Amino acid sequence: MAEAIAELDDQEVWIDLLFTRFKIEVAQERQPALFRALENFAAAQNETAVSLYRRANSRQLSRSTWAQIIHLATNHETRFYRNPSVVQLVAQLARDFPRPRILSVGCSTGEEPYSLAVELSQQSFPNFKIHGTDVSEPCIDTALSGIYRTNASIPERFAGRIESGQRMRFGWIKDFVTFEQHNILGERPINFTAPNIIITQNMLIYYRSRTRKRILDLLSCLLEDGGYLITAPAEEANWNAQGFERLHSLAAPVFRKQS
Repeated sequence: MAEAIAELDDQEVWIDLLFTRFKIEVAQERQPALFRALENFAAAQNETAVSLYRRANSRQLSRSTWAQIIHLATNHETRFYRNPSVVQLVAQLARDFPRPRILSVGCSTGEEPYSLAVELSQQSFPNFKIHGTDVSEPCIDTALSGIYRTNASIPERFAGRIESGQRMRFGWIKDFVTFEQHNILGERPINFTAPNIIITQNMLIYYRSRTRKRILDLLSCLLEDGGYLITAPAEEANWNAQGFERLHSLAAPVFRKQS
């Protein structure tokens, strides 16, 4: 890799650096938006995108600066009950376990784990645990705070209204939901053992096909026997792992780990 670049026409150096250092892939269609965001971020730091790259490549950036760059490089589109049929599917599958443990990979700012927790609570599940992970530290900070714009799909008994009703804060239900900054392609293991259900929605599509399969292989090793791995349509990249059965006629691709 070149030690420095004269201009960002050679934008592949940023893509190579993000992958080499953090195993983060940036889909080609998202790269122009990333480079615009990097230029704006560099300007806010009284730098140029070129000088920022030089410091990044020579390991002179602080952890907080890298956290912001990683945040810019990853997708964070989400909302509460983004796909209600999938939320219902998770609740349906969770009934197979007396104390379901659900892992949400690529949870962004936490709306998916909280939506699942609200749904399981409304369906009178007595005991469950949901753990959300995302590579973006700022996203996880938002999830840990539990404070969002008020959303009609979240009843007030789960998230009290604040700021004259404009925002809401999750209360007691946070006892059932945990979060962790984590890169699924990194070496550090997820701090959540023996999940019965793993859900990764609208994250794998941003990776190349061979990387998607690698991520699914990694997740399959975490799953308890009899557990379920849920992806989004067109994200499984024809994944066909030994010891898994694909279930059909459901709201999303589901793979069951055979006992």
